[in-house]
Amino acid sequence: MSAIRLARGYTGKSKFIKFEGHYHGHADMFLKKAGSGVATLGIKQEGGIPTAVSDDTLVLAFNDAEALGVMVKKYKDDLAAIIVEPVAGNMGCVPPKEGYLELMRKLCTDHNILLIFDEVMTGFRLAPGGAQERLNVWADLVTFGKVIGGGLPVGAFGGRKDIMSMIAPLGNVYQAGTLSGNPLAMTAGITTLEVLNEEKHIYSDLDKKGKELNTRMHEVFTKKKLPHVINQLGSMISIHFCENPVTDFHSATAGNNDTFKKFFHHMLDHGIYLPPSAFETWFLCASLSQQDIDQTIAVCESFEA
Repeated sequence: MSAIRLARGYTGKSKFIKFEGHYHGHADMFLKKAGSGVATLGIKQEGGIPTAVSDDTLVLAFNDAEALGVMVKKYKDDLAAIIVEPVAGNMGCVPPKEGYLELMRKLCTDHNILLIFDEVMTGFRLAPGGAQERLNVWADLVTFGKVIGGGLPVGAFGGRKDIMSMIAPLGNVYQAGTLSGNPLAMTAGITTLEVLNEEKHIYSDLDKKGKELNTRMHEVFTKKKLPHVINQLGSMISIHFCENPVTDFHSATAGNNDTFKKFFHHMLDHGIYLPPSAFETWFLCASLSQQDIDQTIAVCESFEA
């Protein structure tokens, strides 16, 4: 919310682009065709939100380069920002197609539009520098969530100095919060980042775990002749019970949700606790052992759709 306000204050423009199935918090202007709980609950018309509030929210399908170019060309004089989950996690794990974020970066640079990466999920998870470092595409503003507080409640945003200087008291874009700079959350966050900085092998270890889980689950479900798609990047991974590639929200919703529900409850009944929605990515953690992975695969093998 604050990042969009800042982008509007910096550019003097009001509209912004978001992507169907992406989730940027529950502020009114972000819930248009949002992912996460909105998608899980199947909410088509968001209650309590005046139409005028979301009129400046433009929505596109993720990974559609042609549509992105057309919309930017049409609204470039009114566009303050494009906000995106660089690796989507609120419609399952959906990585960007090759060259897609690079195109987004170029369009923003060419037309005085700020590129905002929502790294609430990917920040410090895919690399020490988040998705920006992992994918080598750099945003103008970046938002973070609980990850910067070691899991405690906190959020933050940052970016280029000339943009951040627009925030009061240096500029006229106001931002405040009762828990800003909370000592407990900041201490936990610093400690977490120190551990990640000292133990850099965590990232390569998580990559290996993600790839192993991907490969072995694919082998299990292929043997069962159960249609499935597994998307994975680093420690983010999700399974979709469908036949065609999952590259956007439309293809994510094509998955067999009844099969996913059966799968979720089967795994839960056997001690494996997955996110309880087909529209949420899974997150692997450093404490996940080889035994845990073996157990997960064994429970997958006993699943009958």
